[in-house]
Amino acid sequence: MRYSQLQLSLELDISAKHISFMETGRSTPSREMIVRIGEFLGLPKREINRALYSAGYSPVYTELSIDDERLKPVINAIEQMIDNHMPYPAIVMNQKWDVVKVNESAKSLMSELGFSGHKNLIEFLVQDSPEESRISNWNVAVQAVLVRLRDEISRAGEAGGLEDLERRLNSCLSEDSEPGLGNDNQPFLPIVFRVYDRELSFFSVISQLSTIQDITVSEFKVELMFPSDEITKAFYNSETTRQLVSP
Repeated sequence: MRYSQLQLSLELDISAKHISFMETGRSTPSREMIVRIGEFLGLPKREINRALYSAGYSPVYTELSIDDERLKPVINAIEQMIDNHMPYPAIVMNQKWDVVKVNESAKSLMSELGFSGHKNLIEFLVQDSPEESRISNWNVAVQAVLVRLRDEISRAGEAGGLEDLERRLNSCLSEDSEPGLGNDNQPFLPIVFRVYDRELSFFSVISQLSTIQDITVSEFKVELMFPSDEITKAFYNSETTRQLVSP
């Protein structure tokens, strides 16, 4: 969304003149003002830190290793979330779409898909052959991922480092690929996999931990996969499957 100086000044409760002075360099914004503007505009925490650094201020958000003891309560909560999602697959990815954590069901599914040996979901799709892929609706799946990628790029800017992944994945679509994401009358978009000697269909609910103040964890995407038909639901709730996906 675009804001005029007047709109921004009203929203931030400062004068339009002060906004103008900051834009033209006649006034230097305070550390607190940069954070306020960044948060109001919905900028990622990484971008706010970059703006602070450019203005000569120290960053306000931490960027810790996921092994850091200070993040242990959050990491434990994420692990509890994906474990509680069993028997259905759940995946945790970082901003660059590297797979960080999975539950046992997702681990089994990804092995069936041929993901083993890969770290990044986009890299896997780029190297996956549409003709031989175990993703039945490969073009639809890739277009759905591209929509998500482009949205993340628009919000993260250069800090995301996703432009190359988007370009490479987009080049995998054939020129005669149908535009759009399938049947417009569908209430959700299913992704269909040919795995375990059958076709299983899923839709995903994706959560992001935006209220966490650490950059690394706030950029995590928690993807919970749910059955989109009764066949898939019955498969995952059978005793045989529970044994298959259990540790």
